[in-house]
Amino acid sequence: MHEAERGNTVRRIARAGDPDRSLAVLFAPPDTRADLFALYAFNVELARIAEQVSEPGLGLIKLQWWREAIERAGKGEATGNPVADAFGETLRRRAFSPTRIETLIGARHFDIAERIMPDWQSLEAYLRDTAGTLFALTGEIVGARGPALEPACEAAGQAFGLTGLMRALPVHAAKGRVYLPADMLRRHGTSPERILAGETGEGLKQVLGELRQKAQDALDEAMRHLTELDTPTRMAFRPLSLVEPYLVALSKSGCDPLHQIAEINPLTRLWRMARWS
Repeated sequence: MHEAERGNTVRRIARAGDPDRSLAVLFAPPDTRADLFALYAFNVELARIAEQVSEPGLGLIKLQWWREAIERAGKGEATGNPVADAFGETLRRRAFSPTRIETLIGARHFDIAERIMPDWQSLEAYLRDTAGTLFALTGEIVGARGPALEPACEAAGQAFGLTGLMRALPVHAAKGRVYLPADMLRRHGTSPERILAGETGEGLKQVLGELRQKAQDALDEAMRHLTELDTPTRMAFRPLSLVEPYLVALSKSGCDPLHQIAEINPLTRLWRMARWS
């Protein structure tokens, strides 16, 4: 595949599967944009595996294929997959932590092997390893540094990732998956089974209210850490600009959280991204 065609394919995959992070790329330094799109497209492909396979064993095979493909691509070998090849170039340009790459891949074992998030502790770990790791890898691309970087990534991952999971509740439920903690649901008088049966109910609303507060608290913590970081480093956290408006949209009384994806005005998305500093 021609390089320009490959770049277009990678950007299309990233924008379709991760529109908010892809919008943030437009405000990033020009010499980082191709690598950021490659990273986000790679993450989109990992996230899609659970939807593409009929049984966990096949999903694990696909995860291993991606491990091997990016290892080959990172050495300069063409794999024939545009995302793997583009991300391989990113690996050659950037001194990525191998541990973080493996964390990002390994986190998708849950998507493949499980359908119900058992408890809050498990969800925290999932958010740290997915959204939190993506913030850390984004930081590596833009040259982020500072002692507050790691706690900022963890808090940002919880805020952004948790908000995204609440918004995606209708999509996940339709596919027989529940990422809201089962222990929290039962504590509020409902259950994953009732969600999968299409029951909204007061219990679900209470759980979502508790999770919105956790997302807001995590956002506040991330912002405290960001005050200790330099401007280029803070740029890696631009997607956080959308957390508050999404939380507001999720809290509106007219929003059915189980059957309607909470959205914000496209101009609001652009304005919030543009004014981030």
